[in-house]
Amino acid sequence: MIGDIVEERERRMDIGWKIVSTGAVLAAGVATNKIVDVGWKLVTGHEPPTDEDDPGVRVWEVIAFTVVSGAILGLMRHYAMRGASKFYGGPVEKRVDKV
Repeated sequence: MIGDIVEERERRMDIGWKIVSTGAVLAAGVATNKIVDVGWKLVTGHEPPTDEDDPGVRVWEVIAFTVVSGAILGLMRHYAMRGASKFYGGPVEKRVDKV
């Protein structure tokens, strides 16, 4: 009974994993922003659209930028969480104890 309570508490309170995974996702977001900005400038020759209400920005640019940046962010987040899991061992409930 007590063991079950302690185990449940450890599963919910894995602060280390929460910190590592949050840091990995934040780093993925920053890296994605830089990658998309540089890539957009290389492909189009101008700054990425930041204000969709700007009359100088065409609708297709906003849609393309959204799709590309979302796809890259999804991939970066996936690989960041994968790396964080390898580094930390993942959340407690997904770890396999090797006995």
